[in-house]
Amino acid sequence: MKNKKYKAATNAPNVGQLLKNHIHKHRLRRGVLAGLLGRSYSTVYNYQESPSMQTHILWELSTALTHNFFMDLAAQLPADFTTNAPDVTLPFQERIAALEEEAKLMNAKMETLVAVMKK
Repeated sequence: MKNKKYKAATNAPNVGQLLKNHIHKHRLRRGVLAGLLGRSYSTVYNYQESPSMQTHILWELSTALTHNFFMDLAAQLPADFTTNAPDVTLPFQERIAALEEEAKLMNAKMETLVAVMKK
């Protein structure tokens, strides 16, 4: 049996439910969202009831609500999945590494000072 490079698809998150939860949490009105999107009230209702939707619709919803639904979906994927997105934590990781190095130097200096003080 050959090793499979790709895993079998699992149950995808319900995008309509993500939208519904966001609307409920932020006490938004479907009519207002419909106006922002230039669509009818019933269309927005159908978005909420749909388990999946096209990416351009999700993009429009994200833009209208200033909420990143794509990040919500990405957060549900395993951490070991690859991405082409830039690593926003890289500057923080570099700063942590620099601070750890500085802490090592400070500890070495402190140990030297303690040794000198004991003599």
